[in-house]
Amino acid sequence: MKTLAISLAIIPVFFGCLPKKDRKATIIVNLPKIWSTPTIASIDANVTYWMKDFGDANLTALVREAWANSPDLSGASRMVEMAREQAVMAGADRLPQAGMVFSGTSSKRNLVGFLPGKSVSFTSENYGLNMNVSWELDLWGKLSDSRKVAKTTWEASVEDYRAARLSLAGQVAKAWYSAIAGRRQVELAYKTEQSYAKNASYIATRFERGLANALDHNLAQATLASTRANKVHKKRQLDLATRTLQTLLGRHPDGNATFPLDLHEPRRAPPISPPAQTLEQRPDIRAKRLRMKAAGLEKTIAKKNLLPSLSLTGGPGSRSQEFNDLLDQQFRIWGITANLIQPVFQGGRLRANIRRTEALRLASIDSYKAAALKAFGEVETTLAAESLLSEEATQLKEAAMSALAAADLSWERYQRGLEGIFATLESRRRAFEAESRFLLLRRERLLNRIDLHLALGDEALPHHP
Repeated sequence: MKTLAISLAIIPVFFGCLPKKDRKATIIVNLPKIWSTPTIASIDANVTYWMKDFGDANLTALVREAWANSPDLSGASRMVEMAREQAVMAGADRLPQAGMVFSGTSSKRNLVGFLPGKSVSFTSENYGLNMNVSWELDLWGKLSDSRKVAKTTWEASVEDYRAARLSLAGQVAKAWYSAIAGRRQVELAYKTEQSYAKNASYIATRFERGLANALDHNLAQATLASTRANKVHKKRQLDLATRTLQTLLGRHPDGNATFPLDLHEPRRAPPISPPAQTLEQRPDIRAKRLRMKAAGLEKTIAKKNLLPSLSLTGGPGSRSQEFNDLLDQQFRIWGITANLIQPVFQGGRLRANIRRTEALRLASIDSYKAAALKAFGEVETTLAAESLLSEEATQLKEAAMSALAAADLSWERYQRGLEGIFATLESRRRAFEAESRFLLLRRERLLNRIDLHLALGDEALPHHP
């Protein structure tokens, strides 16, 4: 106990070495109060889950299937488990460590010359049973800080998992609607082929009768062949979208799947959270902020490594020359040792580690700023696209209807000999192209809406059905 008392008496000498607390780093992010695009205000944009606004039960089931089967998401969950156990391990360093040790020795000694003309042998045995206890006192809170770093890193990994989960939901939704739109495009391509085949057959019959020239016949056949090639192209795009979706779902991508022809439009405009709340909602931003906090703690620990450390070792036990006496109270022993270690020369390692952790802290701040700016850019871009896509859809829908009416009229005029085949085929091409563009725009609007929810950090579905 005298040794322990002396060690504790020396500790106040080193208090002058205690590092001052770092000032909190100033994180300058141009945080707007409102978005540049007029929005519907909302106190909490996560009251309802955005995927439910699409009213698509099939999509909901597919997202849950992807969450259950995705190896990437499963891998992210394993990282969470690893970080959690690392936090447990870091917390264990603050507690005393104990272990039981059993030892036994047997030795023989020969004494020559002790008795004239004879040698004498002595055999001895020693047995020991000890509990070795070691404990590093957390004088400066270094071990507590290490535990906080591990816990904060674990919390960041949880946010990474949530971000991966949200991203997967968005990918599945976009692949689903891309596949549905792809099927619509294939159906339109078949419809276009049938129309051109009918026209080509009509012109071929007239050509055989000498009522149409070779130019009309060749133009009709060329247009039909081009339409068939376009149909194959649309089928290839549908196949790619199908296999992409199957891969996201954790299925074998065999390309065999059926899709509805109806693209579900969202039931309402999304409630938009303000910029400050958006940073709080997005799991990837929360992960960046937690890692920034952990980096600050790492620097504090690096500074505290310059301070002395106090550890205690020892514990109770028993020792005897007879094995049966180890449990006898008369042979009990105990010991305790205090070690006070002050780093003096480490070849610059400790100072270099302080500079390294400071660089890490500043890098984490820069990473947070970059992520925040990227988040703002994503929200602003998708918000602006919402209104622009809506306006574009109105115009394209009107263009498709007008182009279809013009194509029907042009074909009628051709049959009456009032218009050439080139103008008629061009009118029909424009009609189908306008309808195809309108389908593409409907898909774009859905994908942009999904991107908007992802940019806002809105939850797709509850974690449990």
